[in-house]
Amino acid sequence: SNPAGGGGGVVVGGGSSSSSSGVGNRVPQLTPFLAHVPFAGVTLYRLSSVALSASLLPVAATQSTESVQLTRVEEITEQLQHSLLAVCHPTAVQQYEETGAAKDLYASGVAGFVLVERVLTDTDMLHLLSPCAGQLPSHTLLVGDITWME
Repeated sequence: SNPAGGGGGVVVGGGSSSSSSGVGNRVPQLTPFLAHVPFAGVTLYRLSSVALSASLLPVAATQSTESVQLTRVEEITEQLQHSLLAVCHPTAVQQYEETGAAKDLYASGVAGFVLVERVLTDTDMLHLLSPCAGQLPSHTLLVGDITWME
C-alpha cells in the first residue's frame, strides 16, 4: 500500500497535509541489532498450557488453576537457539514480582520480541537478534513454542 514503492520506512518531517508528493526523509523502521547477553543477565520463563478437559472435571466444576503456567528456565541450553522470545514490559515484571500471579506477566502486552541467534554454553552468553539497537526494556523473557531459522 506504499504508492511510492520502496521498503518499510517512516516519513519524517514537517510536510503539510496539502502536499501530495509524499516525499520526505525516510528513516528505517527496523535496524537489526545483535546483542550479547550473559546467561546471568536474563530471567527466562517457559509458557506451558495446563488446560483440563471439562470431561476430566467433576460436574459443574471449573478449573481452579490458571490455564497457562510459567516455569522458570533454570538451565539455558543449545535447545533455546532459534527460539523467539517475548520481552516483558518492566511494569508487568514488577507486578508479577509483587503478586506471583503468572497472568500478570503473560497477559500484559509485551515490549517486543527477540530471536535467540546463538547459545554459547562455553562462555554463558546468548546472542539475541533485536529489531533495533539499544538496551532491552527488561531482561525478563518469555519462551514459547515458536522457533525461526533463516
